[in-house]
Amino acid sequence: MNVTNLIIFVLFGLLGLISILYFVVAYGEYTDWMELLEFGITSETTEKIVEIMLFLISGIIYIGLIIWILKVRTSQKIPYVICISISAVLIFIYIASRTVGVPIVGTEFYIGRLDWISKIVQVLIIGLSGLVLYKISKHVPTQNKTFLSKS
Repeated sequence: MNVTNLIIFVLFGLLGLISILYFVVAYGEYTDWMELLEFGITSETTEKIVEIMLFLISGIIYIGLIIWILKVRTSQKIPYVICISISAVLIFIYIASRTVGVPIVGTEFYIGRLDWISKIVQVLIIGLSGLVLYKISKHVPTQNKTFLSKS
């Protein structure tokens, strides 16, 4: 197995992990929302729905990226650019939500363990995707090589 394939395998793991993290956070937001509704608090409904949708869509996008990268391996750069872009945008949204606030949600004050883990994973996704892009631009693989072939 060559280095690029190893990097891609690690990237798969990180993309899968970040998907799971986003689904866990979405479920947590959903249970929080249900508790608020049980107490008759409906003022945060829009905020909770926006957060749940953001987390669910993010998780689904990362799963889509796994499938896309599995299909194209190193023949396309686009999925790696999207990995970098999506992760950077989500980090930016997170920082904005903790500092200046974002529309509908406002400013969040809680910074939890999953927040830290997800941002570290996203930074690693950005770094590994950038490394794969560098490897692709440095060496264009031939079409008849398989994904697990030795180089």
